[in-house]
Amino acid sequence: KHRRKSKKIVSSSTTTKKSRGWGPFQSVLKERSVDFNLTLDVQNLQQQVRDLTTLRDVLSTRTMPRRYSPEGSLFHVVKEYFHVFRTGWAVQEVGRKRRMGEQDQRQFLHSVMDPEVDVDNGLRGLDVMAEQILMYSTFIRFIRTTLQSSEIVTAEDSVIIKTQGTLRFQVSRNTIERIFPHIIGDECLVAQLVGQEVEPSISLTFFFNSDGKCCRYEMDLDYVDTFASIVKDAEKLEMLLGRALIAENCMFG
Repeated sequence: KHRRKSKKIVSSSTTTKKSRGWGPFQSVLKERSVDFNLTLDVQNLQQQVRDLTTLRDVLSTRTMPRRYSPEGSLFHVVKEYFHVFRTGWAVQEVGRKRRMGEQDQRQFLHSVMDPEVDVDNGLRGLDVMAEQILMYSTFIRFIRTTLQSSEIVTAEDSVIIKTQGTLRFQVSRNTIERIFPHIIGDECLVAQLVGQEVEPSISLTFFFNSDGKCCRYEMDLDYVDTFASIVKDAEKLEMLLGRALIAENCMFG
């Protein structure tokens, strides 16, 4: 009888020792398993982030060229600008029909230009820009402007589109009065100029901000070369342009 009890005690004691020894070890394994699984989850999430970042970069590199390329939206804006103002501001003239009215042109400017667009000489705003287009359409007989080529430069948050084209116009009596009033007394020079048609090269540069709005506008036209084709006398040419009412950025007035 005593041996049976002893066996039971030994058996009970052994079971207790196993239970006490396995319990903490099992807990450690569970903790390590949880840590391992969490580590895998974190690594998977990190990989997903890397994959999404790569995808974003790929989509970005595909989208930006589309936006800035010859088929892109900003280049389309520039092409549309040349189309909308191909014959200048919509001034009503006898015998001259226009497909687009002044209101349409103003709406176009508001849609593509920043409200505080920089037109140089410390001047900003859509009204200033519209006034310059109007002056070009009335101070000279604006015939047409033609887009020939363009160069696109992209930056992190902006894009610059520089265009080359031509501006065909005719010198009128109004041109003399508004731009060259100092030569009105020189009838010979006035007669030499009025009625002459020229088609100089012109460069228009559009600076677009991150919102896709034109925030700066630059114009370049070589008036010396333009009028040198009409006025051959160097002294007369210097007198003509020396006091001409043409400011920086080819602004009239």
